[in-house]
Amino acid sequence: MRWIIIILLGASLMSCTDQKNYSKDYKTRKIVDSLFKKESIELNKTLADQCSIRTVKLLDNLVDSILVVRRLEVEDILRRETLENAE
Repeated sequence: MRWIIIILLGASLMSCTDQKNYSKDYKTRKIVDSLFKKESIELNKTLADQCSIRTVKLLDNLVDSILVVRRLEVEDILRRETLENAE
């Protein structure tokens, strides 16, 4: 177990080379911010569309299952009335 931890620690330290600091460059930050805003707006529209589609499908399934239960209840009531009237 100790060897696994040592190997993982060594691998993580070796992967931390050649880091560039982009936060100091104003132009780079401005470009990244504008790209992020643009992509987030598009992503929000896509997610909203998918959410509304999922909601409609879920509600359709719920209504269908409620209708099935109600039909079974009505059939049960009619069956009971038929048996009561037959006696």
